[in-house]
Amino acid sequence: MRSFFNRLYGNGKTKERLSSAILSDTLNHALLICGPEGSGKRTLASDICAALNCENKASEMHSLPCGRCNRCRRIYEDNYPDIKRLRRDASKATIGVEELRILREDMFLSATESEYKIYIIEEADRMTPNAQNALLKVLEEPPRAVMIILLCEEADKILTTVKSRAQAVTMQRFSPSEIADYLVSGGKIQSESKAKAIEDIMSADGRIGKAIDILTSPDTVKAEREAVTAILRALKVGAPYSELYTAVNALPQKRAELGEALDTLSVALSDLIKYKSDKNAPLTFFISTESARETADGISTKRLLAVYDAVRDAALDNSRNANVSALTSCLGAKIKLA
Repeated sequence: MRSFFNRLYGNGKTKERLSSAILSDTLNHALLICGPEGSGKRTLASDICAALNCENKASEMHSLPCGRCNRCRRIYEDNYPDIKRLRRDASKATIGVEELRILREDMFLSATESEYKIYIIEEADRMTPNAQNALLKVLEEPPRAVMIILLCEEADKILTTVKSRAQAVTMQRFSPSEIADYLVSGGKIQSESKAKAIEDIMSADGRIGKAIDILTSPDTVKAEREAVTAILRALKVGAPYSELYTAVNALPQKRAELGEALDTLSVALSDLIKYKSDKNAPLTFFISTESARETADGISTKRLLAVYDAVRDAALDNSRNANVSALTSCLGAKIKLA
C-alpha cells in the first residue's frame, strides 16, 4: 500500500486528505497550516512542495513524496527555483506590506522548471493588516499554477478575508507517551529510557520538535522549569513581593529564550486553572496531580486567570520586540496587582 508524507509523524487524516487532493489535482491554491512551534508545520509544507513536484508522483511503487528523486532532494535542501520562502526579518517584529508586494510581483512570472510556483510564508500571523490585504488580491484571483502556503501559530491573527480563501490545516498534538514512542522508533532515545523521557517531555505541549529540544538541551529546560516554578510559588497567599520580584527577574534576558519561558509559564498556569475546576484534568507541565495540587493550594482561580492574561500580554510584547528588561519589570508589576 502506498504511503504518504513519511517524514511527518501522525496527522493521518491530514495526510490522507492532502495526498488525495494532490493526486487528483484538486489541491486548494492556498493553505493555512496552523500549529505551535515544533508541531511539524515546516515539515508538512516542504513535503507538500516535494509531493507536487516529485518525479515519481504517478508511481504506485514509491511513497509520495519519494524523497529520493532529484526534485525531492533539491526541495528538501531548499534549492529549488520555483519554491520561494518569505521569512520575517529577525530585526523586525512583523512582515510588512512592501515584502508582500515584492512577493506578489514574483507570482506573475513564469515558473523555471516546474508546473507550479509555490510560496511559503512563515509566521504568517506576523503579517501586518496591510500586508495581508496585499496578499488578498492574489488569493482572490491567483495567477495560474501558483500555490500559497501560510504557516502560523495563531490563526485568529489572520484576517477573516484571508482565512476564508485558504484551506485550513491544523497540526496534530501528541501525548508524551506517543512522542516517546516516536523518538524510540526513530532511534533518538533508547527504549529503556522511555519512562524517563515521558516525564521530561511533559511540558512539550504535544509538540515533537519541542520534545526533541527538551531532551537535547536538558540543562536549559531544567533552568526554565525552575524559573517557572519559582514564579508559581511566589503567587501563593502570604508570599513576600521580594520572592516574586526575584523570580520574575530570573527569567531569561535573551528574547528567544524569554519567549520559550513565557510559553512554558502559560502552560503551567493553564494546568493549574484546569486543575482548579477538574481534579482529573490532563496536565501538561506538572508531572503528577499531587504536584499540581501542592502548587495550586493558596492561589485563587481569579488570580491564576489574571496572571495568565498578564503572561500572554508579555509574550505578545516580546514578539513585537519590546525592551526585555522593561517587559519583565512590567510583568512583575502586573502579577503583583493580580
